[in-house]
Amino acid sequence: MKKWLFLTLFLFLLCGGYVAGAHLSGGAWPTLGLPIGGPEALLRKTALSFWEDIQFKDFGAAASYHSPETRDTVDIPYLIERIFAVKPEMLDIMEYEVVFAEVDSSTLRARIKTRLKVKELIREKIREQEVILYFHRESTDAAWFMVLESSLRAAEADDDKKH
Repeated sequence: MKKWLFLTLFLFLLCGGYVAGAHLSGGAWPTLGLPIGGPEALLRKTALSFWEDIQFKDFGAAASYHSPETRDTVDIPYLIERIFAVKPEMLDIMEYEVVFAEVDSSTLRARIKTRLKVKELIREKIREQEVILYFHRESTDAAWFMVLESSLRAAEADDDKKH
C-alpha cells in the first residue's frame, strides 16, 4: 500500500512539475494542448502562424497580424523582400522555429526571435536567418498586434532636430 501511495505521489509531483515548467517556459515546452504559458505561449503560436502564412505566400493573412488601422496598408511582399533581399516568389521557407519569446515589464510590448531556414531559388542557396518580430498591445486585456511594418520601412528624419 505504501509503495502505491509513494508511486502515485511521485507521478503527481512529476506531472505537476512538468506543467509548472511548461508554464514558466512560456510555452517553449510542449503543453499537450493545455492553455498554459501565458502571453509568451500565445505569441510563440502567433509568430509560427505568421511564418506559415509567409511560407504559403498568403500575404493577406500575414497582414492580419498587424493592427486593424494598418492592415490595409501593410505591404508584406515588400517587407519580406527587405528582410531577405530576395523577391518573395524566389524564396522557399523550408523551416522556422521560435528561439525565444520575451514580454517587457509593462506586458504591453513583446519580441519574438525566430530562426528560419530558407532557400533562394535563383541561386540554389540555402541559408539560415534570424528575424525578431515585435508585438504591442494597448492594455493587458487587448489583443497583440505585430509591428513589422514600422521596423522595416525607411525612417524619416524629424526636421526639427539636428542632423
